[in-house]
Amino acid sequence: MNMKLFLKRDVAATDTNFSIFDESGNEKYRAAHIKTKVTKKLNMAVTDKRGEVVAKIRRLPIAGATAFVLKVGRTHITLVMVITRRGVLSYFYGNNWHIIGDLAKKNFSIIDVDKTVILNHRRQSGYAELEFYNAEHELYCVTASICANLINTVEKPFVKTANI
Repeated sequence: MNMKLFLKRDVAATDTNFSIFDESGNEKYRAAHIKTKVTKKLNMAVTDKRGEVVAKIRRLPIAGATAFVLKVGRTHITLVMVITRRGVLSYFYGNNWHIIGDLAKKNFSIIDVDKTVILNHRRQSGYAELEFYNAEHELYCVTASICANLINTVEKPFVKTANI
């Protein structure tokens, strides 16, 4: 059975950076920056509707790449993204997942080594649609989608014309 969630970036003056809704429009999760004075690293907490932290995202400082540790409960995986001229290359460490599609345009799928689809992420006008097939992977799908939406990419490339 497939399940859908909708990820919306919140640009309001609140601490929430992303809101995640179910198909009925009810807020299921929020993702907000964790404010620390000691470090300037990007740390986020994903909370459920009761305000309890259910997942954490920590950005690792790696030169030439953007790396995130996605922690759910006592387990974690690492997602590394490298922006190149050919697009965004991505790698998961800690599981056998791969990203196919166009991560830069936010239209991609996460698949397992046996080619089963874990997540379909589709960019819509003003939000992203997350379709996943296993409730066990829900929080990892949400955190990976948040990371993909944190990467600033040119989503509408333009052609430079010469003045004649």
